[in-house]
Amino acid sequence: MIPRNKLAFAVCSTLLVAVVACGGAPAHASDFDQVTEPGGFGEGESGGGGPVGGSSGGSGAHGALAACATQSATAEARPVYLVFIFDNSNSMNDDGKWEASKAATRAFFESPQSKGISASLAFFPGDRQNLCDGRTYKTPSVAMSALPNATFGRVLDARGRNRDTPTRPALEGAIGYAQTVADGEGKDGKVAVVLVTDGIPQGCQNESIENVTDVAASVAATFPTYVIGVGRELESLNAIAAGGGTTSAHFVNVGEPAQTQAEFSQAIETIRSSALTCDYKIPAPPTGESFDRSKVNVQHFTSGAAETLSYDQTCASGSGWKYDNPQQPARILLCDGTCAGVKRSSGKVDIVFGCGTQAAPLK
Repeated sequence: MIPRNKLAFAVCSTLLVAVVACGGAPAHASDFDQVTEPGGFGEGESGGGGPVGGSSGGSGAHGALAACATQSATAEARPVYLVFIFDNSNSMNDDGKWEASKAATRAFFESPQSKGISASLAFFPGDRQNLCDGRTYKTPSVAMSALPNATFGRVLDARGRNRDTPTRPALEGAIGYAQTVADGEGKDGKVAVVLVTDGIPQGCQNESIENVTDVAASVAATFPTYVIGVGRELESLNAIAAGGGTTSAHFVNVGEPAQTQAEFSQAIETIRSSALTCDYKIPAPPTGESFDRSKVNVQHFTSGAAETLSYDQTCASGSGWKYDNPQQPARILLCDGTCAGVKRSSGKVDIVFGCGTQAAPLK
């Protein structure tokens, strides 16, 4: 077998995409690598998914698709950018909320498991003179940066507490910064806002759950808003999360710092997993070959076993995959049910070119 110089791209939840094309080997180097034994693995490789952030495992089609796999390349999942807006009001000193929340957030920013995600960090309330001006919160304390990153922890450690909870202008500023990210480095990624607070909006005019919900809802289709509520009697924050397109807030109990930190960590992990996409860019084929949308299949690998997923442009059943644009496809998207299963499985996904597309039966 000819060794392959295969690149691995791990996307935190261990999704890895390899793209396989049929046809002759390219005449010169490209993103594609030669595979001389269809479905085979190079030395030291296997078909199962590796650990989070670990080895990708092998590539190549399995089962009935194996005979068509003669070329492979790595495709990239859509990157994720999280805009954190963090409540540092005086009440965050109560019940150990600040220290526990800070420790859990710092652990996320510094964890190797966060690789593949970028984040920024801003605090509210901000400058006392401009407490209610959304522009105060548009410039974060830590600009959008690839994770893991130790800068966030140092900034959290140095941050003091302030009065009130001006949630509406804080969210407006966070959304403004999210738009800046989306217009720049995040133009091909998914940008989302993460609001962390222990209180009900207060301190400014037009400050209410209803108004904050309206702000979140106004951009939900573009920038979803995730909410972490730290403390008791914060059920009204569910409305902000629902308006922001993320269904409900994540609540963290207080009183026992170790429990608060554990629950806060779990909330961030749930948000991280939810924000990850099952959206894969289709790379250009090797020199001399062309893309044929009628000869594409998707396989999901878990524990060495391969399942060929069915194409269903409607995703009516919630399973399978579709194109972003069936006439001029640039990306492959997993349907919601399949995406959730892949995220849970610690497996990998291969996109296979060359064999007739296996489609879901028409209904």
